[in-house]
Amino acid sequence: LKLSDDELRKIVLRLPAIVGLNFDKNIKSTLDSMQIYLNLSNDELRKIVLRLPGIIGKSFDDNIKLNLDAVQNYLKLSDDELRNVLLRLPSIIGYNFDDNIKPTLDAVRNYL
Repeated sequence: LKLSDDELRKIVLRLPAIVGLNFDKNIKSTLDSMQIYLNLSNDELRKIVLRLPGIIGKSFDDNIKLNLDAVQNYLKLSDDELRNVLLRLPSIIGYNFDDNIKPTLDAVRNYL
């Protein structure tokens, strides 16, 4: 992702656990999977990581993909629409679908 020294410093300050992660098993596999799944450019992936460094420590298959799939299915989003949602709101990865996203969307639907 070609992070600058300052960007790497900010990520470590926000996610100190990164220093204990295995690069190939944890970091690279998560970021590669996310980039392929969402068809992200290197720059787009870099921007997401800088806005939400916590994704580095998450499992793509066990966390990120499950959450993104739930959002996509619930809202009937195309792949491009899901990608655009994530680019605008990377923190959606960290929200629990059943506990946070779905109840909020249901409340908005029922209110409006």
